[in-house]
Amino acid sequence: MTEFKNNLTTWLFVTSIDMEQINAAADAKPDCVIVDMEDFTPPALREKGRDMLAETLSIISAAGVKPCVRINPTGTRDYPLDLAAALEAGAEVISLPKTASATDLYDLAGAIGRHGGRGDMPPMILPCIETAEGLVNTYAILKEAPQLIGCLVASEDMTTSLRAPRDTSGTAIRYARERFLLECRAAGVEPVDCPYTWADREGLIAETEYAKALGYHAKSAARADQIAVMREILEPSDGEISHAERLVTAFEAAEKDGKDRIEVDGQIAERPSYLNALALLARVGRG
Repeated sequence: MTEFKNNLTTWLFVTSIDMEQINAAADAKPDCVIVDMEDFTPPALREKGRDMLAETLSIISAAGVKPCVRINPTGTRDYPLDLAAALEAGAEVISLPKTASATDLYDLAGAIGRHGGRGDMPPMILPCIETAEGLVNTYAILKEAPQLIGCLVASEDMTTSLRAPRDTSGTAIRYARERFLLECRAAGVEPVDCPYTWADREGLIAETEYAKALGYHAKSAARADQIAVMREILEPSDGEISHAERLVTAFEAAEKDGKDRIEVDGQIAERPSYLNALALLARVGRG
């Protein structure tokens, strides 16, 4: 298992067949664009999408954005075709939908190793947890898995798996998002929150703020115009950074005086608070 180290806050899904959308995705400057060969590409057009991948990933890379390809699930006809095309095109990340077991990831890592791809470094893997089965297996899937850059939880497919209604409140998948974060953190893998699949800005803000309150540092999107909103909320604010710096300074001084806690900005800070503040500063390069 590879501990997630990159500060990839925003992940944007885009179709593989519409160059206008692909250019818009690159222009939005998310941290990673996920070119989706599965749900965002109709089956009859997947061959076209594969043929376009080299140009598509080149556009994304030229924008300074990490290129990812979400291939079709294990066991499907398109799985080996998508994987070969993605590796030949130079994908830096391969995303696997409908991940349900650790075997799925070991098989994918083995296939990547056998193919070789381009460049010296094999692509990282981003599994997608999209079903109730995958959710209850998340820790087991991730704990010893190779080449992971993170793990993403679905919204629409998870709702379907739960046979629950889908609405803007997100009630149906609230527990799934909470449990998913816990399982990922326990496995030492960075959780990526589900995409918000509604058009309203207010709902996006509320859902992203809730994700941040839970402890998510990263979220996915289905529209390019969602990226700036998500980044503004999820990246530590100047106030949060300043508070963390004050807490670290005060706590270190208190420890030198033999104290086990200190009050900072109304917060009673003990060693766990200190470690949390250090982690926040590390995220913004001040650790």
